[in-house]
Amino acid sequence: MKKALAVVLAVALAGVVAVSASAQVPNVQVYFDPNYNNTQTNCKPLGTTDSFYVVMNNWNMFVLAVDFSIVYPAAVFWTGDVAPPTVLSLGNSPGGIALAWSLPQNGFNPLLALTVNVLWVQCDCNLGPQMVRVGGYGPFGKTEPSAIRWPDSAEIAGVGMTSLICPGVIATESTTWGGVKALYR
Repeated sequence: MKKALAVVLAVALAGVVAVSASAQVPNVQVYFDPNYNNTQTNCKPLGTTDSFYVVMNNWNMFVLAVDFSIVYPAAVFWTGDVAPPTVLSLGNSPGGIALAWSLPQNGFNPLLALTVNVLWVQCDCNLGPQMVRVGGYGPFGKTEPSAIRWPDSAEIAGVGMTSLICPGVIATESTTWGGVKALYR
């Protein structure tokens, strides 16, 4: 009886691990710092040049290529894209860009796809949050980014994430765990 219970628990645990591993959605996200920590930022002084970092997260495969576009808010003016070394690029980030690496890249960890140069022009945090949204490859009419997997060259769909300029304050209040549970009764 104890062995049967141990087997059932082991199978259940394996199922939980598999579900949590598959819950990581492959995405492309814009970060405002070179360490890929901040997806939110406040305005910079007008006329300041800056760099945004476009990063692939949770692809859990070796990547040969990726395509996406970026919708920039009025706060910044796009001035150019800088692809990593050994990358062939076609297009530009506002209209749609496709990037191909000469060797497969490790998509199991955050992978820098592109550095974007911008100029801060019309930023006013009093107007509220502004979104930097990653979308699909415009020339093919895609709505979400996709990547090419190595070694079978299969196209894998991902999700374009949204980063915020002037995110504002998120209202919170203190409560008890019982108060939270009462919300769902």
